[in-house]
Amino acid sequence: MITDILEIDEQTVLRGQVIVLGSGIAGAEVATHLARHGRQVILVESGRERFDPAIQALNDVVFLGKRHRELKPDAYYHRYLPPELRGVSRVRQFGGTSNVWTGKWKYLQPSDFEGRSWVANSGWPIDFGDLLPHYRSAAKDYGFGDLEAEAVRPEIMAMRARIAAGGLKMSSFYWEDTPTRTAKRFGEEMRRSQNLRVVLGATATELRLDESGQRVTAVRCRSLEGRELTVEGDTVVLATGAFEAARLLLASDRQIPGGIGNEYDLVGRFYSDHPKHHTGTLRPGPLVRDYARELQYGPKPRFCICFALDDETQQAHQLLEHVLYLKPLYETRTDWLKRLLTGRPACRDNNGAVETYRVKFVVEQVPHKGSRVKLGTERDALGQRQLEVNWCFTDHDRRSMQKTLQLLTERSKAVGLGSFEFGDEPPSLENMTDAAHQMGTTRMADRPGAGVVDTDCRVFGTDNLYVASSAVFPTGPSYSPTFTILALARRLGQHLLQTTSKPAADYSPAPTEVPANAPSR
Repeated sequence: MITDILEIDEQTVLRGQVIVLGSGIAGAEVATHLARHGRQVILVESGRERFDPAIQALNDVVFLGKRHRELKPDAYYHRYLPPELRGVSRVRQFGGTSNVWTGKWKYLQPSDFEGRSWVANSGWPIDFGDLLPHYRSAAKDYGFGDLEAEAVRPEIMAMRARIAAGGLKMSSFYWEDTPTRTAKRFGEEMRRSQNLRVVLGATATELRLDESGQRVTAVRCRSLEGRELTVEGDTVVLATGAFEAARLLLASDRQIPGGIGNEYDLVGRFYSDHPKHHTGTLRPGPLVRDYARELQYGPKPRFCICFALDDETQQAHQLLEHVLYLKPLYETRTDWLKRLLTGRPACRDNNGAVETYRVKFVVEQVPHKGSRVKLGTERDALGQRQLEVNWCFTDHDRRSMQKTLQLLTERSKAVGLGSFEFGDEPPSLENMTDAAHQMGTTRMADRPGAGVVDTDCRVFGTDNLYVASSAVFPTGPSYSPTFTILALARRLGQHLLQTTSKPAADYSPAPTEVPANAPSR
């Protein structure tokens, strides 16, 4: 069932087995998976079904370093969104940030999980094999194309071999026709579910612990209208994204100074995103002309390709993984006449003759402690401390980006991809925007002192608190973290099924609502 906090009596306590905070890709996956298997779940969402600017303003942060993109109703690259969401990277609305998701699904590659000796703090404590079954099952259940089959398609293998000879590599992603919006995909199931209760308009403001300081016993929530709600459960999952997961852990500091999970001062640290530059162009060369049909962006759904320097080059020059995406721009009649006059050969895909390709250049950054989010002194409309975001970079980031641009330009021309033009504003970390891929603020590690969550995404020092988002990414080499977020959420859902049991026969058939002064179970 779906309710609003305003429909619940003042000072009510809700009780369930599992509390999930956030209704985006991760939260919806975990909550519905557990409810289908008989667990009693309460999902809490700050937003409502209709977008509310006042609730959205709770996302406001104070930037200490490089700024992130902001609301820009006229942004050309977000025309598929309503004006109030163009340029927005985090959304407080039923469905979370899936409401602005573009629908591009990409595996991390096996090498992305490995530590690189030349990249400080790199490597995951799990490997590709730990997530592969969850990638596969999610692709099947969500109706995605088969990325593994695409990788061995003859045309792709032939193209890969030609660019590999020039020190480049490529990988594919699946682009949905209609991007997954969790409110649409799961909304009706949530309304009908007897095991799942969704509460909208309720912002989690504090996690409360038992006397041992190791178990979260309750989540305290408030609304902009002043309504308060307490939600109790046996297990709590933070599926609120990298900013809000860190913020809630840090803000829950009345019982543990410094916040929950922050014994080693790591909550909020190692923050990263994918800086991107998207105004370059590529004049197609012979290889692109041969494989133009593999590079087209429509019609969707379809597989698309991105390019990078090969692993050997990255290691030899101590580079990070930076990726190129090519979007075809088709000939106008004037372009057609110019091509005929100059005798330039046509580059054609199934949609027409391509004049140039728009180049999107996407950058990995070194995970380092100084790039971080922390609680500031300014307060939001609920009286909560806003985040201060110091998104910053290292000398390694800058050297890696410049060297990669040089080598990509040289090698792309040599293998026949074509010639790049960046005009008067070549890519730099100063003029690039974020990609709305917030990562790393509660990074996964194999031991306390190296990260915030363990390999099951459980917060170190707690028995029942988990994080389901890209906040747990130790590194994010590949562009588009959403498929990995989904795979991790699916993996966590299966873990929680093994560590929780179906309620007894006399347990209420839905998460229960009790007076605030009732004794705890």
